[in-house]
Amino acid sequence: MKRGHFVWTFLGPRVLLVLLFARIPAANAQTPGTFTPAGNMATPRYRHTATLLPNGKVLIAGGSETATAEIYDPSSGSFTATGDMTTPRSMHTATLLADGRVLLAGGYSSSKTLAGAEIYDPSTGAFTPTGDMVTAQFAHTATLLNDGTVLIAGGEQGPPWPTSVRAELYDPSTGKFVSTGNYAGPNSLYPAAAGPIWPTATRLPDGKVLFAGDNPAELYDPVTRTFSLAGRMVSSSYRYGMYWHAATLLPSGRVIVTGGTDDFFDFSDAEAFEPSTGRFAASGKMLTARELHTSTLLTDGTVLIAGGGDGGWGASRLPSAELYDPETAAFSSTSYMATNRSGHTSTLLKTGEVLVTGGVQYWPFRTLETAELYTPRVVVPAPVVTALGFDPTTVAAGGSYSVNLSGANLTSETFFDVRFSTPEGNAYAVVLNWQRGATGSHSVSPDTTPGSWTIRGVRAHRIETDHTGDFDPVSSTITVSP
Repeated sequence: MKRGHFVWTFLGPRVLLVLLFARIPAANAQTPGTFTPAGNMATPRYRHTATLLPNGKVLIAGGSETATAEIYDPSSGSFTATGDMTTPRSMHTATLLADGRVLLAGGYSSSKTLAGAEIYDPSTGAFTPTGDMVTAQFAHTATLLNDGTVLIAGGEQGPPWPTSVRAELYDPSTGKFVSTGNYAGPNSLYPAAAGPIWPTATRLPDGKVLFAGDNPAELYDPVTRTFSLAGRMVSSSYRYGMYWHAATLLPSGRVIVTGGTDDFFDFSDAEAFEPSTGRFAASGKMLTARELHTSTLLTDGTVLIAGGGDGGWGASRLPSAELYDPETAAFSSTSYMATNRSGHTSTLLKTGEVLVTGGVQYWPFRTLETAELYTPRVVVPAPVVTALGFDPTTVAAGGSYSVNLSGANLTSETFFDVRFSTPEGNAYAVVLNWQRGATGSHSVSPDTTPGSWTIRGVRAHRIETDHTGDFDPVSSTITVSP
């Protein structure tokens, strides 16, 4: 089967290269709607992870069964080494936690599926072990939930193929993984397996998580910790289901699912999931069938689709890219990447540009160390929150207080989501559209629990329904007195 062929053939031994430092002059990366070479990583990487850190830099870790990691700095355009992971790993996950650290979990190394996990601390540049997953797995998903825990789901143990495993939750406050609810149904492509295998996982604005790829899709409810069947995809191309597709949360709250493969054919289909109805609807077709591509929401609301495979069975890899417009449900071409690649990463930077790293190139087969930057046709500066203040800092239950937020690109029309912790414990909660405008007044309910309530992150956005993106790491505490 194509799935097994992919893992055993292409996950090769560690490749070592001389560390190359590259700086691309800003003038060379400013042409709208184009890709520009962005220097070389220290190590060729395939099926690695790239995580945008709160400071705007990008942590690039693992892939190609290496333990090395490096940092991309947009201000200098350079890659520099950081600490090594405790274990070489590919097809793992990397999740930015609410406190700014990064959880790396599972994966594959030296013909072995991994249960181990570790934490990267940007303040020290070091990786340290944390608790092991309940079950070893790779090619899974990892989703940060609103309470600060991480949902691990959709992975495989392998071999034999395919062997799905139960979903589990990681709690950063304890450093432990625990099993969570059972999947709602079997896998459509592999009925002997339970639930989705190699799905995409997208956290919806209401906090639930959509798992797309199997047909029907599944939803995870973090409140009840249960899975349920969601709508069926409508494309006739998906005879059973597919994988190696991409899914992106749009500012409207819908999810656009693109491409993929079913072991034999690659797809150009696109579908949109509407959370309010729980249904999928056709949403145009890509210009090119793709698998193992990337899908990145740009700051102007369009989606950049880049690279991937074309033709099934890994016959070719694509340098082409295209843009999806949610308003018209249409795809249009944009410039080609400098290099054809699949199994790469694409990361939206705080500058509005997209960093593309690594992947593989055919033919001849080669794991890539190259990187490039995509500059959108319209660069919309992202709103960023850098400070938060309460006035007063102590308020009686039933009273009121004001809030002032400061940062870049904030206006009276900006919406703010907040992540906070209560006096009772370390768990987090999220309030959407907590405030509109950088200054606002809030009242305290008379039955509010006394103690310290701490805001631990703010996300600014221009569209009321847009809850995409990470929280800016600002923190401030207000005390509620009896």
